[in-house]
Amino acid sequence: MKKRILIVSGVAVLVVLIIVPLALAQHGLGMGRGHGCMASGRSGMMMFGHFGRAKAALNLSDQQAADIKKIFADLRTQNEPYRASMRSGMQSVAQALIANPNDVAAAQALLDKQSEAEHIMKSNALNAAAKALNVLSADQRAKAATFLQQRIARQAEK
Repeated sequence: MKKRILIVSGVAVLVVLIIVPLALAQHGLGMGRGHGCMASGRSGMMMFGHFGRAKAALNLSDQQAADIKKIFADLRTQNEPYRASMRSGMQSVAQALIANPNDVAAAQALLDKQSEAEHIMKSNALNAAAKALNVLSADQRAKAATFLQQRIARQAEK
């Protein structure tokens, strides 16, 4: 039973390891629009700034690295319409309230659409993370889990 719990928690930790850089990449690490490698139109995501270290630490083959890059490039393409709707969503809410401050229901409907887009983006990222983890061997996943646990411990110390 303990082994099963360790395996399940290790997989969960790996998913977080993949998802966090994606989330940071999706939001450009808080930088203004038009900054960072995602906004500049390059296909490499923010996570690939650290991808070189992960590639070396996990001893990824060139094929594995290419597969993972393709998975996240596909994710970026898949999420692009949702990112665009997220950017314009708050403007639409503000415009709806300015047009009619008493029509909170219309503004709430716009917020609901934005929440739905965010949920779809997160689901897409989760699926991409699962695909990326499937590219790794069992030993590479175990090593990634160890790195993530060390990172979590360092964060807890801060």
